[in-house]
Amino acid sequence: MKRVLLVLCVAALLVLSFVGVAVASESYIVSTYQGASMNGPATVVNHGNWTSAPKNPNVIYIAVWTPNPYKEYIEAALVNVVKKHGLKPVVVENITAHDFKGRVVLFYGPIIGYNGGVLSKTISISGILYYSYAGDARSAVDTINNGLEFSESAISNSANRLCQVSMNRLIKLRIANQTCDVAYWWYLKARVGKLSNANPYEMIASEIASQLDQFLRGS
Repeated sequence: MKRVLLVLCVAALLVLSFVGVAVASESYIVSTYQGASMNGPATVVNHGNWTSAPKNPNVIYIAVWTPNPYKEYIEAALVNVVKKHGLKPVVVENITAHDFKGRVVLFYGPIIGYNGGVLSKTISISGILYYSYAGDARSAVDTINNGLEFSESAISNSANRLCQVSMNRLIKLRIANQTCDVAYWWYLKARVGKLSNANPYEMIASEIASQLDQFLRGS
């Protein structure tokens, strides 16, 4: 009987060790809630008093509003996507100073998380990606600074509000190029096992940058 129990214990330990190795070796990325909206391209054909923006459509000004190390990885990923499309990326801190000077990309990620375990670690971020072909930086910044609602139930409407405010401003200023795209993620998490060589920050940055890639393909 003792021998049987010993064999069962050894077998159980072997199973647990195999499971542990599997968990420690895996890596994946998933989001609780996400979506995207592509508004455009919309260009007013009837000239009249309408003007064109941005001043230089070959330049994309990039601002990332989230703490490091998320920020540095997301900036790098966005820069690579912009270069991939043959455009010039310019990372800036004060994005409003470049209003209508070039296209604008702003990522706003105010909520981050970290959970370190024995076999794996998980990082997460919740945020909104805003892309304006006309380079309307002020609308997005003002909307965020004026208290943009940020929660799981509100993030979709908040993301779309950024474009709604921008469209209203562009119409008021009679600017013809009105393409504005947004994407959002609630609890976008990357889980990486201790034995995995994957970088969770790079995984999250790549997911966000892939959405910008889609925006640029459509603009």
